[in-house]
Amino acid sequence: MREDDPAYNIDAAFYAAMNMLDKRVEFRYIPHTHININEKPIHFVGERGHKHSEMIIDGDPNTGRFIVWYVWGEELIGFCTVGYQNLHLYLWEAMKLLILPPATQLRNGTVDHRAIV
Repeated sequence: MREDDPAYNIDAAFYAAMNMLDKRVEFRYIPHTHININEKPIHFVGERGHKHSEMIIDGDPNTGRFIVWYVWGEELIGFCTVGYQNLHLYLWEAMKLLILPPATQLRNGTVDHRAIV
């Protein structure tokens, strides 16, 4: 199977080769898209065009630095960081390791991005 995303194809080929060599590896590819608008970095991590039931905003959009969490049920399925330089790398890794908190904790304010990092 070939996707339009070359990074996915490269990672999938690597993990397929490792499996053929009887190496135990896990494939957890989560797409990342980056864009700069007026020198402000915007990083989106998650499947493109995914369906979500809710969005939670962490931070104040008026300051120009915030995170939008995409939720399906109680699971965080993606996020978009605005105005942060490298925060997405830590959150992306937490998503790969399956250690993101449930959406309830973000909703009620007991956890924010600092606690995840």
